Amino acid sequence: MNPSPVVLPDDLIAELLSFLSVKYLLQFKCVSKSWKTLISDSAFVKLHLKRSATQNPMFILVTHHTKTIRKRPPYASHDTFEHDYSVVPYPICSLLNTTSFTVMEDPYYYVKNKGCSNVVGSCNGLILLAGHSFTRPDRESWFRLWNPATKTISKKFGYFCDFTNQPFGFVFGFDDSTSTYKVVASRYISDQLETEVKILSFGDDVWRNIESFPVAPLHLDYHEYNPSYGEYSRVYLSGALNWLAIHDNIDHNSHFIKNIAVVCFVIVSLDLRTEMYKQYVVPYGFDEVPPTEPTIGVLGGCLCFSYSFKETDFVIWQMKKFGVEDSWTQFVKISYYNLQIDYDYSDETTKYKFQLIPLLLLEDDDTIMLRSTQEPQAILYNWRDNRVKRIKVNVSRKRYYLLSDSVQDYVESLVPIY
Repeated sequence: MNPSPVVLPDDLIAELLSFLSVKYLLQFKCVSKSWKTLISDSAFVKLHLKRSATQNPMFILVTHHTKTIRKRPPYASHDTFEHDYSVVPYPICSLLNTTSFTVMEDPYYYVKNKGCSNVVGSCNGLILLAGHSFTRPDRESWFRLWNPATKTISKKFGYFCDFTNQPFGFVFGFDDSTSTYKVVASRYISDQLETEVKILSFGDDVWRNIESFPVAPLHLDYHEYNPSYGEYSRVYLSGALNWLAIHDNIDHNSHFIKNIAVVCFVIVSLDLRTEMYKQYVVPYGFDEVPPTEPTIGVLGGCLCFSYSFKETDFVIWQMKKFGVEDSWTQFVKISYYNLQIDYDYSDETTKYKFQLIPLLLLEDDDTIMLRSTQEPQAILYNWRDNRVKRIKVNVSRKRYYLLSDSVQDYVESLVPIY
């Protein structure tokens, strides 16, 4: 007598499948109509997204390449340069047991191949790309939403025209109350000492003016995505976009960190559900203006605030409960000596250029990935036993030269592009 086939309940099947990678789930859509319906269901997509963040932690490596185009007489008077970015997802485990990391060579991940020129940010496994065209004095921008895991990408949307001398910066997040992705455009108008803010909901394709910032965020005058700077001035977390800001209105084109008092620093947060602002004080332990600008970011699912303390240490605070100012906790204080960094303030050429930026937490939050603006290698620091190592990033194609690289949190997902 043949044994009866085992029939698993649908709930258990969904639970088991939610632990698999997107690659296998896309293949399993061919198993049956019921599996295809299950894997495409919005509830399953949300479950898989939640599982993926913890079971298969990943990051995206953003690399900036430049290619020299040799002059060709008689018309060209000098060499020209062609710039491009590649945006490649990798599992975090690939960083832990290596000292050298090679960027995957695949034209699919080049931004220019998607009709865009830079990267705005990532959220829920989706990456927002931006493209620009210039006709002085105007700059026209557009966007495409891309899911690298499912290899799907939207059409161009959100066409936006502004002035090249005062361009908007863009940031990207998710309104979980309406399941809508939103793009925020903002700029600082220096001659008026005020900001202008617009917002676009994905699917509406209409830019709306919203209330300007109640305080002045730092660095709204960046002209394009810069992997070594700028993107750390604004971060997405818990349905809100967050900027490091200052209370006093000042000319952003000429200010220095030494001219800003400690009490002026604040974090401004734009809730994407209500499109209203909140302000949070920085940690109480931040009681001295650092020689270089502090930064905000996300580590371990918490908003973090980091800065250089004197000439000796790098300090990171975490807001353990987002929006609760009393939950600021000093996460770690790292000696520059332990990081093998020579912090010499007597060198005027680097005094205002040096910045140490926390990128990721690895190995059960024991290891922090950092990047210094003074060296090309990523720094892995285990704060429990003071171990440090550096990872060199290589580019496989010799005709490209790696100018800079950036690491961002990323989670592989089935989130569709509508």
